[in-house]
Amino acid sequence: MKKYLLSAGLVLAMAASFAFNTTDEHLKGYISDSHCAANKTDMGSMADRIQCVNKCIKGGAAAVLVVGDKVYKIANQKAVLKYAGKNVIVDGSVTGDTIEVTKVTKD
Repeated sequence: MKKYLLSAGLVLAMAASFAFNTTDEHLKGYISDSHCAANKTDMGSMADRIQCVNKCIKGGAAAVLVVGDKVYKIANQKAVLKYAGKNVIVDGSVTGDTIEVTKVTKD
């Protein structure tokens, strides 16, 4: 019985620590794709970037948020797909390098 209680307490403590590691953020950057962002590909003009990002996402790459040198994974992909390649302001909860988007506005 003591082992069960100890295990349950440990699980609750871990869950609480994960819950408190999220922060609400207001980030300004652009929506890219995981392939080009990882390779730091220069896509040229805004029109070229939009076309490239849409092509890569349709090809299976995940949408990501690029803010300066930082790349955030996006937990809820559908929230940002219409902004692919565009400059945006994103509100959401950040956990590590992943953001759960709550609001997107075009910058």
